[in-house]
Amino acid sequence: MSEDKREFDAVEWAYDRYVRGDAELEEYYEELGVQADLAQQVYDIRNKLGLTREQLAELSGLTPQVIEDLEETDYDGNWAEAIAAINGAFHRWFTTVILPASKMTPDDYSVKVVNA
Repeated sequence: MSEDKREFDAVEWAYDRYVRGDAELEEYYEELGVQADLAQQVYDIRNKLGLTREQLAELSGLTPQVIEDLEETDYDGNWAEAIAAINGAFHRWFTTVILPASKMTPDDYSVKVVNA
């Protein structure tokens, strides 16, 4: 049996034993899953864009600690508001960095020798 299969079986067993049938716990478990997915997306997108936590914090109006807490699913604040701020930051980064760069010509980003 593979390690992944054993882990899945263990999680399924624990869910069946301790969560299933308790509406409040089922809702909490689902919320944790959503938060884990959001945390992974924030981390993945931030890294693909080459942004540090500090840069994303500056763009989003959040603190670097909040970005870290979100990425590690340790955030105790309002997830919807924080994710909205991060989405706004990603949008601002794209419109201020990528779109202008896509309209540049090779002459715009070539270093030229300047005679002093």
